Formats: sequence, C-alpha cells, structure tokens
Amino acid sequence: MKNHRIGAAIGLGSVYAGFALWSYFAWYRGHPGRGFKFGGDGWLGSETYAGGADKFGHAWATMGLARGGTAILDAGGWNHTQATIVGAVLSEALFFAVEVKDGYYYEFSPSDLTGDTLGALAAVALELSPRLDELFDFRVQYFPSDIYLRKVDGSSPCLQGHCSRWNIAEDYSGETYLLALHLGAIHQLRDMKYGSWSQFVDVAIGFDSRNYKPPPDDPTMSIPRQQLFLGVSLNAQGLCDWLFRGRSEPARKITHGLFEVLNLPFTSLPVVDTTRVATHPPDMGGA
Repeated sequence: MKNHRIGAAIGLGSVYAGFALWSYFAWYRGHPGRGFKFGGDGWLGSETYAGGADKFGHAWATMGLARGGTAILDAGGWNHTQATIVGAVLSEALFFAVEVKDGYYYEFSPSDLTGDTLGALAAVALELSPRLDELFDFRVQYFPSDIYLRKVDGSSPCLQGHCSRWNIAEDYSGETYLLALHLGAIHQLRDMKYGSWSQFVDVAIGFDSRNYKPPPDDPTMSIPRQQLFLGVSLNAQGLCDWLFRGRSEPARKITHGLFEVLNLPFTSLPVVDTTRVATHPPDMGGA
C-alpha cells in the first residue's frame, strides 16, 4: 500500500506540473511583465473584463482540481480525510501562486483569491459530507465560442497580451456555470411510483457572460451581457449511473466523476432569467 501511496503522490504531482506548463503558454508567454500590482478587477460587475464569470471559473477550477487530487490519492490508498485536506490545500496553494504571478503580469486580485478559497472549501465540504455531495453539484457547461475558434484557427487577430490560442479557460463566452440540485437525491420524490425520472433531472441556478473575453473582433457590434437564471438541466451523472450500474463499474465511476464537475453542452434550459448589459466598454484583464 505504501508504494501505491507514493505512486498516487507522483501522479498528482504530474497533474500539477502539466497545469503549470499549460498556464505558461495560456497566460504568460508573450505577455509583458511589469512591477507587482496589487489591486482588483472587481467582483461581478458588468464592466469587469469577464463580466464576473472569472470568479465562478476560479471557484470551479480550484474545486475541480482539489476533488480530482482527492480521487487520485484515494485510489492510491490514502485515508479519505487526509486525501481531502491535502487535495484542497495543494489546489489552494497552486492558485495562490498563480495569483502572485498574476501580480507581475496583470494584477493580484483579492476577488480571484476569494473565488479560489470558496472553491477549495466547497471541495472539502462535498468530499466530507456524502449527503451534501448527493444533493449538489457545481458544474461548468462548455462549448467553444465562435470568437475563440477564430482565435484558434488564426482568422481573428490575437493581439499580444490580450488573448492566447491556448487559453481555453478564459473562453467565457462559451461557459455557463451551474449550481445544480439533484432531484433524484430527494428520496421521497425518487421513490414515488413514477418518480424514477427524477434521477435524470436537476434544478439549477446558472450564470454566464457573453462578449467579454475573448474580445470580439468588433466590440461595437457585440454588446457584453451577463445572465443569471433559474432552470433545469440534464443530470448526466445520474444518466450514466443508470446506464452503467451492473454493466461496467469502471465506466460508471469515470463518468460519475466527470459529470460531477461538467455539464453536457446544450443540456440546460433557463426558465426564469435576468440579463444585464454593460453600459461602458469592459476593462481589459486576464488570468
């Protein structure tokens, strides 16, 4: 078991090394450095550079990395509570280091660090409370935006310091963040005579921003906007659990973990929503 623990730690270290390499190409390569700047890019304001989606992105990424790290250490035989704490601390430390480095390239953002910390705390809460984990997911629904695809294929200018073709994380126009309640986790509903459908349906609070980052080719024709909504979403985790249970336990475990943090594209539907548009051009920023 000791060898498995060491192997798991090495595997987790490889994940962090891969993230560090990717972040260099996505966020820092070609971007001019400068003296350390401590400031802030706001919170959820309509004129911030990402329309607030970056705060949800920081929380989601820190949570996802922490939970992924916990799963790797669990598989290597670590005690679950220890694995949870180590996974969360390492994830928080990584994103704190990212924020410090941002101070020399963009600016050190307390609001980004707050998002990171909330994500790490969410990971701990979900890992150590099976009932909370059964009820809720925090997921991102993603499909590449047209403007990001044009950055990738080179048909849209990618000005130095403003975007990177590696920077899929900041394709905010393709991302929607969802806090989902599993209806199937409400046992009284699921166990009703015709309640089995509930394992495939979630009620979700969603947030997205559009036309902030990547910057549109013609900002005068693309109005930045934010949307907050209450709606429903497919519970892909519940669907895969139903499909693979008793057929393929490895497939069930893999898809269960993936859809803990990911939402299939085009599978959420706003029912009630409110939209806010930017009245002035949003600030430029990143990471």
